Amino acid sequence: MPKTKEEKAEYDRQYYLDNKEKLKEHSRKYKLDNKEQRAEYDRQYYLDNKEKIKEQTRKYNLQNKEKIKEYRQSLQGKKSNKISSWKTMGLLWDTQEEIDEIYERWLNSERCEKCNIEYTETNIKNMDHEHKDGKYGKFRNVLCNRCNIITDRQNNKSGVPNVYWSNTDKKWIYKKTINGKTHKRTFINKEDTISYKKDYEKKHM
Repeated sequence: MPKTKEEKAEYDRQYYLDNKEKLKEHSRKYKLDNKEQRAEYDRQYYLDNKEKIKEQTRKYNLQNKEKIKEYRQSLQGKKSNKISSWKTMGLLWDTQEEIDEIYERWLNSERCEKCNIEYTETNIKNMDHEHKDGKYGKFRNVLCNRCNIITDRQNNKSGVPNVYWSNTDKKWIYKKTINGKTHKRTFINKEDTISYKKDYEKKHM
């Protein structure tokens, strides 16, 4: 057995290399078996360390502006940002392989999977997912903006607090009251509405 700190580090490195796939599978299975506990732990950790995390994020962003900009423009950065926005919208998935397949399906989609119309600048593609009882849910289809709105109007729920469809305006609405002041914005599609909600509440709450 290793005795010094350096010997232990080398032993751990070699053990990881020799058992890489086994450790990955064990980690994957553990995450699946303890998904709810991990989600609750992460939520509580964030609540307990909210200001500390915000300050660390702010410092990192200031020190790595060019690096972050370059990453966001890369293929992996665009993928990461898109999946992050879907998570905010309420998409649930079980494995990395599953979300990779969903992203590839969305990325390669050229026509709505419901009406078969080609996407345009005003009728863009959207990730459609379940909204069971107003809660988050699993992926269903890649839809054009029109079909996605129709589907959500039929469900009558966006699945996200303070985001809803207005039959009067024929648009998606974000409305939130903070410190006695009501803030309201309208959007053409749900994805932009939820993305705005995330940014706005991060700055003002």
